[in-house]
Amino acid sequence: MFELIFSDRLDPEHELMRAANLIDWDGLHETLERYYSPRGRSGKPIRMMVGIHILKHRYNCSDERAVEELRENAYWQCFCGFKTFQTSDIVDATSLVKFRNRIGIKGMELIEQTVTRAWCAQGLVKTKRVLVDTTSQPKNIGYPTDADLLHKVREKIVKKVKEVCKEVAFCRPFRSFRRKGKQVLLHVKKLCRHKPQARQQAIKAIKVMTAKVISQSAKMVNSLYARGHNTLARELNRVVSVGKKVINQTEKVLAGENPAKRIYSLHEPKVAAIKKGKAHPSCEFGSIVSLAINEDGVVLSHEEYQENIPDVKTLAPVLQTVGRITGEHPQEVAADRGFDQLQEKQERMRKRLKLKRLSIPKKGKKPHPESKQPWFKRGQRRRARIEPVIGHLKNDHRLSRCRYQGPQGDTSNVVWATLAWNMKKITRLAHRKEEKQTLRRNKQAA
Repeated sequence: MFELIFSDRLDPEHELMRAANLIDWDGLHETLERYYSPRGRSGKPIRMMVGIHILKHRYNCSDERAVEELRENAYWQCFCGFKTFQTSDIVDATSLVKFRNRIGIKGMELIEQTVTRAWCAQGLVKTKRVLVDTTSQPKNIGYPTDADLLHKVREKIVKKVKEVCKEVAFCRPFRSFRRKGKQVLLHVKKLCRHKPQARQQAIKAIKVMTAKVISQSAKMVNSLYARGHNTLARELNRVVSVGKKVINQTEKVLAGENPAKRIYSLHEPKVAAIKKGKAHPSCEFGSIVSLAINEDGVVLSHEEYQENIPDVKTLAPVLQTVGRITGEHPQEVAADRGFDQLQEKQERMRKRLKLKRLSIPKKGKKPHPESKQPWFKRGQRRRARIEPVIGHLKNDHRLSRCRYQGPQGDTSNVVWATLAWNMKKITRLAHRKEEKQTLRRNKQAA
C-alpha cells in the first residue's frame, strides 16, 4: 500500500512517457522470444533490456551508468515496463553484454524492423523522399604506430608465457626485454618525434627485441605440443602468430612498402583506416557507416563496412535495406557528389531500384544534365538536412566512438544510436500531429 504507482504520480506529457506509448512492446516480445529458452532460470524481461539500451544511447552513458540511472530514475523504470518504483538492484551491467551477445546482429535488425514498421503503421514515418550519406565510426583504440604495436605484442606474449609457466615448468631461461623495451619506447615518443632517421633506428631495435621474444615463445610452443599440453600450446601459438604478422608488416613499412592487410590494433584486428578528406582528423580507424534518412530526419536504414569503401558502392545496399525495414520503396533520392558515377550506370541503377528521381551532382566542371530542373535543386537543398543528423548521432548518441567489440559491435552501436535518435524524433512528430488534430477539431467545433 506504500508503493509509488507510476500512473498516479508521473507526468503523462513527459518525453519518455510519450515514447513508451509509441513503441510496440508486444511486437518486440513476440519477435525476440525465440532467443529465450523455456527451460531453466528465466531471463530478464525483453522490454527492460531493449528499453535500457535505447535510454543508454539516448542520454549517452555507459552500461554501468545506465544501470545506476535505472535504479534512481522513476521515468526510466516506467519506460522499461515497471508499474511501481523498484528500490532493489534491478539488473547488472554484465546482463547488457549478455543480451547483446544473445540476440546478435539479426536480433538487433529484428528490433529495428519491428519498431520502424509500427511507426510506419501509425503514419509517423515517410519514405517517399530519402537522403543518403556516409560517415566514419572510429573504434575505441589508440592511434596505431609501429613502435606501440611492437611493444604491445611483446608484452602480450610475455604475459601469456608467464601464465603458461605457472602450469608447466621449463628449464631454459626466458628473456622478456621488459626494462629495455620500455626505455626504447619512451625514447621514441619523447626524443624522436621530429627525427625520422632516429625513429626508424629505435623501431628497428624494438623489432629485434620482439623477434627474439617470438623466437623463444615458438620454441616453447613446440615443447608444449611435445609434452601433450595442446590447449596451452594453441593459446600461446595464437598470440605468437599475431606477433609474427606485426613483425612482417613493420619490416615492409621500414622498407617503404604498403602492407596489404595491416593490423592497427591487437584487440580489434579488423579495424580499417578511413580517410574522408578532412583536415582533422585526416585518418580515422574504424568502419564506414552509410545512412538513409527521410525528410523529417528519421533514420530509415544503415549499412556498416569494415573497409574504406567508395560512397557510390554503398548507395544500392542502403536503399534496398529501406524497403526491407519499412516495407516501402523510396521514390526520390538525393546525395552529394561523392555518389557520382557514369550517367549510364546511374540510370541503370535508378531503374533497378525503381526510383523515380535521383538527385546526385556531377564531379568536375561539367554539370548534371538535369541540374537546372526544380526537382533537382530541391533535392540538393533537402540533402543538407542529413549533416546535422550525423552530428547529433555522433555527439549525443555515442556514434563518435564505438566501444563494442568486433564487427558485430559496429552494427550494434549504430542500431541503438539510430533507435535513440528516431525515438526522440518520432515522439516530437507524434506530439506535433496531436496538436494539429486538436486544433482542427477546435476549429470544426467553433
